[in-house]
Amino acid sequence: MSAADDSWFEHPELVTAVAPWLTRLENLELGLLLLTLPWIAGKGLRRADLERQLSALGPDLPVGPVYFQRVSRAAAVLEARGALRGAGKGRSRRFTTTPQGFAALVLNLRALASDPTVDGSEFELKRSLVAMWNVVAERLVDLPPELQVGGEIDAFFEQLEAITIGGRPAVSDEVMAEAFDVVGLVERQRRRVGELRLAAAAELERAEARARLVPASLLAPLAATTAGGDRPAAGPVIEAVRAIATHAIPALRARSTLVRYDAYLRYLDELTTLYTRELRVVDIGRFRAAFGRRAG
Repeated sequence: MSAADDSWFEHPELVTAVAPWLTRLENLELGLLLLTLPWIAGKGLRRADLERQLSALGPDLPVGPVYFQRVSRAAAVLEARGALRGAGKGRSRRFTTTPQGFAALVLNLRALASDPTVDGSEFELKRSLVAMWNVVAERLVDLPPELQVGGEIDAFFEQLEAITIGGRPAVSDEVMAEAFDVVGLVERQRRRVGELRLAAAAELERAEARARLVPASLLAPLAATTAGGDRPAAGPVIEAVRAIATHAIPALRARSTLVRYDAYLRYLDELTTLYTRELRVVDIGRFRAAFGRRAG
């Protein structure tokens, strides 16, 4: 299984034993891992700090309801998996993302599973996280050399490079660059929605074909009722209604689905224009160099 292969989403049992940190992360977990990255969180953040920061970022990070108990439970789960490292006791316990947690964050950012026209929270969160990463990284790489971080962060990346799954590196610079390219994320979403639209178009063709197969004789009782003729028996009318429900309505539903996907694709076009114009995607090589180590 290669680093660029996301088949572990479909078969998590293949990696659970060797990489318990590598699971599909919920939105809140993704937010926690980003906020507790060592170059953002320093010596770590307490659960109360995390609750406060997530609440403040609420409009930008759709992680769901934010309250202390939920944040605490999520932090405990991530720590148990090895994605977070805790230090201290009680409410003073501070958390930082481990190299394994960073690898989980990167690999999760590359994957899109939900239909965004039904539940857009997955894409919206990942879009926000990737944009936030680039804004923070831009500030870091533009710092004067004497203020750039090294030492422990350099060791962090060395540990990251040493993480393997099935004998292959979990996260390469190429994979990291892809994960934090917001325009690339939008393009991956475009491809996914394009595939969903093709499936909906095929379903529309099947639905229209089924609608053409409805015998006119089956619809006659309903036509007679509409025309004000003799009241037909309830049974034939029910059959006529059922025929419409099972043949005509699915075609209407499929058409409305296509409208929804087309509108979403226009939204993605606007995002591409926006991010291309206003957000600088930070080169991973420059980011690594800011921590005293050049990629490659």
